[in-house]
Amino acid sequence: GCATSTGFQSTWRNPEISAVRLEGQKVVALVISTQETTRRSAEDQVAAQITARGAQGIASWTILPTADMQNEERARAALTKAGAVAVVSMEIVDRIREASRSPNFHMTMSHSSRGSFWGNYRWAWGNTWHSGPPPTTTVWVETLLYSLEPDKLLWGGRSRIVNPSDVNDVFAEVAVA
Repeated sequence: GCATSTGFQSTWRNPEISAVRLEGQKVVALVISTQETTRRSAEDQVAAQITARGAQGIASWTILPTADMQNEERARAALTKAGAVAVVSMEIVDRIREASRSPNFHMTMSHSSRGSFWGNYRWAWGNTWHSGPPPTTTVWVETLLYSLEPDKLLWGGRSRIVNPSDVNDVFAEVAVA
């Protein structure tokens, strides 16, 4: 795709929490998505990046059945049973599709150049449709890192991905970042 280099556009760190060491610890990758195949693929990619950075990445789908995903009590039990100390959650929070130029759909005859053929001729040639670049799709992903004990948000970030070729690419790019 035509994706730009993905990075975090904004980040936040909990000032009340000192540095947390997750090396060797179990960290669950949770992607908030109702599309099961997307969620599983993305969680596998995020878990692999967690593992590459020294923690033990676990895709949530491997410890929590899909039917229980939205059941907080069962999710808590599954994370506790797995021995997880932290969770990295990711979610697409916005998707914007923009054309490079907004069309004007309002029909008006009040413009002075529209009152004569030659006036309109000059106006029309100056405002004719030009093929140009296709619309730009911008996707924003929010990534949050929580400790489970104590139950606190440690870090958060928002990433911007331009023209991703696939939703799985979105999560993969952010996971690497």
